[in-house]
Amino acid sequence: MFQIPAQKIKLFLVDDHRMVIDMWSSMLAADPKFEIVGTSLDAEKALEEIKIKLPNVVLLDITLPGISGIDLAKSLREKVPTAKILGVSMHTNIILIKQMLMSGASGYVSKTSSFDEMKTAILSVNEGQRYICRDVKDYITNQVISEHQADPAYRINQLTKRELEIVNMIKDGHSSREISEKLFISKRTVEVHRYNIFKKLDVNNITSLIRVTNQAFPKG
Repeated sequence: MFQIPAQKIKLFLVDDHRMVIDMWSSMLAADPKFEIVGTSLDAEKALEEIKIKLPNVVLLDITLPGISGIDLAKSLREKVPTAKILGVSMHTNIILIKQMLMSGASGYVSKTSSFDEMKTAILSVNEGQRYICRDVKDYITNQVISEHQADPAYRINQLTKRELEIVNMIKDGHSSREISEKLFISKRTVEVHRYNIFKKLDVNNITSLIRVTNQAFPKG
């Protein structure tokens, strides 16, 4: 739970789209916890006004004409260290978000985030906390999962004990008929296993199968 601020949180909005500025101003000003003390469409003017108006929180877009939001965040950290910075952008580029946070931002929300989440983010950074919106957290999680699932070892782990046995026999050069005789199963059953193995490993030939298994279990 957030403490109700004794005084209104002073906000300064920086975005290169007037429509966005007007929308944020209207919605945030309607909340008694907030006061809009200034807005700007570019970084240079924003820096000069912020030094005078000393807002508690600056809502700062990454993409601005001339000086970027990332560079403005660095300048604010040096020249107006009392102002907390909340990055606000359409970007889900993890590198840009990381640069924004490393440059002085205490949080980040996407322009697709709900207004309630934006208010939560403002309150969080105003209290000295970090805040990353759900959209970006989900994006990072999905990216990590995708990278994990693409890992050869992960794909190998999806195979059953019988499928691993057949993989090793395929790598040793045994045909489906030879595998069926050695394992006392029908050739049709072996072919079904082969199909499932190729699907789980996302390969379409024996050469690719060998490459994936060698990547998962490198020698030496």
